[in-house]
Amino acid sequence: MSASIIPAMQRLIAILEAENSALEEARIPDALALLPDKQSASRMLEQEVAVANDRKKDLCPCCPDDEEDTAQQEPPAFPYRDLLEQMTELGNRNGELLQRAITAQKRVIELLTSTPAATLPHNYGNQGTYAPVSERQALFTSRA
Repeated sequence: MSASIIPAMQRLIAILEAENSALEEARIPDALALLPDKQSASRMLEQEVAVANDRKKDLCPCCPDDEEDTAQQEPPAFPYRDLLEQMTELGNRNGELLQRAITAQKRVIELLTSTPAATLPHNYGNQGTYAPVSERQALFTSRA
């Protein structure tokens, strides 16, 4: 693995933390402003991982089939394990917060675009107060 992966991971983690904070505080414009940075950081990390994988293939074209050798080797992601776990947790939380924000935005749009419920007409009784709807009487009768 490449040493340049660590700064790429740290940059993505910082952006995810900022975006999650904005989403938790319902600062949607701030979260949207971070989207280009998040995409850029994700692409950078993807490129760094691809470069590291290419280097690994160049350095070791044949992988040992011997079980003893593979058992003695340290897992390649060991130095990155904490960062990977942190990225995974932040990514999962980010997904939850984004889903919650999308649901809330949909509800706001529904409320703004729905037609208001028709209110009951005013029904005045003989005493000048509201009469129940069932006791409503016609004020005018058409004989046309």
